[in-house]
Amino acid sequence: MKKVVFKVLIAVVAAFLLAASSGFLLFKVVERRVVSRMRAPKLKVERKFASDLVFRTLDGQPRRLSESKGKVVFLDLWGTWCVQCVAEMPKVQALYDHYRSDPDVTFLVVSRLDTPQQVRAYARRNNFSLPFYLMRDEDIPKTMRLDQFPSTFLYAKDGSMVVEHVGAADWADSSVVSLIDRLKQQ
Repeated sequence: MKKVVFKVLIAVVAAFLLAASSGFLLFKVVERRVVSRMRAPKLKVERKFASDLVFRTLDGQPRRLSESKGKVVFLDLWGTWCVQCVAEMPKVQALYDHYRSDPDVTFLVVSRLDTPQQVRAYARRNNFSLPFYLMRDEDIPKTMRLDQFPSTFLYAKDGSMVVEHVGAADWADSSVVSLIDRLKQQ
């Protein structure tokens, strides 16, 4: 009887490991495909009223989008579970690296449906130094619910939303840098 239970247990564990590794492999294949098709975002500048957004640091401290007024803000709503989000994150990191020490630009990389531990582990595994935050779905204002992730927004210094973009994009493209530089001058 013990041998049968042991064999069943081994079969269940083997099936679980096979399914998990197959899922991971599929995620990576899709991620590479997204990266190969990623292009610069089409940035249509259109000023809109910006709802205030409440999010939290990875240590649980509340923050508000309105605290960044006076700066150009790059806000990315993403998740570690989202293939397109994961695919574009190296480009977000490259854009962040470009503006890392610029006091007129701030980055808010806000994860949804993740725990602080998941985000920290993801950042550590991928050597990302982005400023990561968290939020709950119910805290996303209706004006920012674009029904797909990643959802990326750019805000002017006056706090107005000037760009909204859905899907993965090459955020390190020179067109994005040019737009942010123009927004800094306004």
